[in-house]
Amino acid sequence: MDQTAKLLNCVAQNAQTGYQAIEKLLAKTSDPAFRDELLRQRQDYHAIRQDAESKLNAQGVQPEPKRPMDRVGAWMGMEMATLTDKSNAHLADLVIQGATMGVIETTKARNECADASADAQGVASCFITQQQDAIERMKGFLL
Repeated sequence: MDQTAKLLNCVAQNAQTGYQAIEKLLAKTSDPAFRDELLRQRQDYHAIRQDAESKLNAQGVQPEPKRPMDRVGAWMGMEMATLTDKSNAHLADLVIQGATMGVIETTKARNECADASADAQGVASCFITQQQDAIERMKGFLL
């Protein structure tokens, strides 16, 4: 896999992971303001994933899904983390942790894929900015 495809795949995978995590968190809260923010983030994840995947498809590359064990581990971690505490502050903390992981993974991929196309670098930069913005908005729920 060339560097452009590798970087785009990283973004697509991280966006899919974020989307799935938001889906799980939506089921755990009924606060309207918090739900609105989660819905906004879910839409952001969907849009950036579609962008990355369409650019992969244009290269004739199929996006690689995350390994099943990674998905199961993330799901179990989310279930355990919300078993006893479903407060907005706790859920916001989980979102912040997940978004931070997405920033770290995507930044590493950008650094490793320095020869990726400018378009792929732009998608990765957009994803990182979205994650950083989400982190800042979630901080408002840390009460």
